[in-house]
Amino acid sequence: MPIDLCIKLIGSLDLGSENINNWKNGVERALKKYVQDGTAVKGEKCSVCGSESLVYQEGCLICKNCGSSRCG
Repeated sequence: MPIDLCIKLIGSLDLGSENINNWKNGVERALKKYVQDGTAVKGEKCSVCGSESLVYQEGCLICKNCGSSRCG
C-alpha cells in the first residue's frame, strides 16, 4: 500500500482523542517524512482556498494554488 494512502487511512481513524500527541498523529507525522516531495494528495481540499492542488513537500501539505501549508 502506498505511504500516502496509509497516512489517509490512519488520519481517518476516530480514536476519541484529538490531542496533538496521540498515537495517530505521531504515526502520521512519521510516515509523512517518507512521502516523496511533489506527491499529489487525492481527496483533500486546501482549508484556505478550497483548491484540490495539494502536494507533499518535506513532510508538509502545501497548496500549489495559494501556498498555504499544513505540517505535522
